[in-house]
Amino acid sequence: MKPSPASSVIDKDPLAVDVPREFHRRMAAIIDTVQTGMWEAGVHDLLGYATDFAFGQQRGVQTLVLKSKHRSTYVRLHWDALMGDADADRQRVDMAISNAINELT
Repeated sequence: MKPSPASSVIDKDPLAVDVPREFHRRMAAIIDTVQTGMWEAGVHDLLGYATDFAFGQQRGVQTLVLKSKHRSTYVRLHWDALMGDADADRQRVDMAISNAINELT
C-alpha cells in the first residue's frame, strides 16, 4: 500500500516547508469543522482561535484555543495524533472536535 501524502510529509525534515503547511492545513480543518458544528447546533457566532505549538512530539501537546462569543475551549492533541493518518489518530482528532463543539454550544 502506498503511503498517503500526509504521512510522507510527517516523515520529512521538520525544516521542510511541507511540514508546517500540513500542520496548518489540519488545524484549519479542525477550526472549519468546529465552526460548522456550532452553526448547525444553532450557535451563530464567529469562531475565534489561537494556537500554541511547536514541531514534533518532543515539544509536547499541540494546543488550539477556540472561542465563541460567550465560551471558550482548548483542543489539545499530541503531534503524532494530529499529524497521523492511522484510524486511532483520526478517532482522537474526531473526539477532540466533538468535545469542542459540545463545549461551545
